Parts: sequence; structure tokens; C-alpha cells
Amino acid sequence: MHDFTNLAWPEAPFGAEQRPFGKRSAILTAITFEWRSTAEQAAPVLASVATVYLRVRRDGKPLDVSDETLALGFRASVAEGAADVPALLDLTDRAITRARRHAAILVGHRLVDDLERLAHNAPAPLRGITGLKPEWHARSAKVGGIARMVDTAYDLATTAADLQLTTEDDSTPNGAHNDAQEALSARHALCRALTLGMMAAAHLGRYRWSGAFRTGYAIDRLGWDVLASPAFHHENGPFVAHS
Repeated sequence: MHDFTNLAWPEAPFGAEQRPFGKRSAILTAITFEWRSTAEQAAPVLASVATVYLRVRRDGKPLDVSDETLALGFRASVAEGAADVPALLDLTDRAITRARRHAAILVGHRLVDDLERLAHNAPAPLRGITGLKPEWHARSAKVGGIARMVDTAYDLATTAADLQLTTEDDSTPNGAHNDAQEALSARHALCRALTLGMMAAAHLGRYRWSGAFRTGYAIDRLGWDVLASPAFHHENGPFVAHS
């Protein structure tokens, strides 16, 4: 399994000393999943999970942001094959468990569908995934002690296009060698997670920006040193490969 993150401690994303925030903050967490169909299994198999962490004000007031200034934490984990799926499921369950309890806002897109697929992939019930499903169905109710929940497929009146969120830009490579596929998958998933997070933040009045916001550029700007691919290039230098 390949893991791509800019967090100093990816298993503790809500800690006070995390890069890039440097102090304890209220955090919006957006999570996305990618699925792969195989000849051996009729149901889709988990291929990757991506989480993006965005700082929001505790008082609920909006932050002015741009793709040049936004600070965010991220983690994307990509399975190389079927043998990685159990570890990826465990990682996903831990991420969900933490976000339910420690995030100010938790964002997904048609997340119930993903939760059902995750449960189908898991050989035994996983606590975070099992616990989140009924809470997600009842997300319009205010419940103390857990994150506010937003599903961008059902709860928003605006689209990414309405908000001028662009998911790709000129920094996207036209093609990649085989050894870059995991990095490409990670970047794609992170761009999608950031788009969902920005949509929810705008919907809740937590973020505002003028003009277009390039999510691909924001990910490239903050992830050039950890998204491992010789196919990527950036104005600040080449991406550095990690194993």
C-alpha cells in the first residue's frame, strides 16, 4: 500500500502540533473513496481512500481563502492489490472513527453508498463504519459530541461549477509511467476530497473566495514533496519520489 501525506502524524490528524496548522484548530474533514472492479469479485473493491483536513474558525465566521494561500492537511492511501485491502479498510475505519468524534465538520458525497460498500468489503464489522451509517442518515439532527455532517450530493444547493471550483489544471500530467499510477490515483482522490470540502465550507459560510479556485493547484502546491511521481513537475521544482 502506498501512503501519501503531508501530516507529521497521519494517525493523529487532530493533534495540536500537526503540519500545516501548528496549533489546535477546528477542522473540517472531507473523505472520498475510489473503487476497483475485478474479474474475481462482482462487487467493487476498495482501491483508495483520501482525507483532506481544512481549518475553520471555531466561532463559525468565514475565512477568506485562495488556492495560493489555503493551508490543508491530507492523506491518501492507495492499494497496490487485493492483499492491501484489509489494511486499507482498517485505516479507513480509524479515520472515520476519529473524524466522527474530533472533526467539527465531516463531509462526504453519497457517503451511505460508500459505507455499504466498505461494510461489504470488510470480513467483520468495523466500529467506525458501522457507527457512522445511522448517524449519516440522521445528519440533519443536531447531536452533541460528534461532527456536523454534510453530504454534498444531497445537502447543497450549489455545484462545484457554481462555486468556480476547478478540479484539474495545467499541472496535471498528460500521461504517466506505470510507476506513477499510485501517485496519480492519490492526486485524483485528493482533488476530489478537497473539492467536496470546499463546497461544504462555502455552503456553511466557513470559507469564501473570489474568482476561480484551482483545487488541483492547491494540492500540487502543498503536496509536491510527497506525491511520488517523476511524471509530475511544478513551478517550484520536481516532485520528490518516496517509497
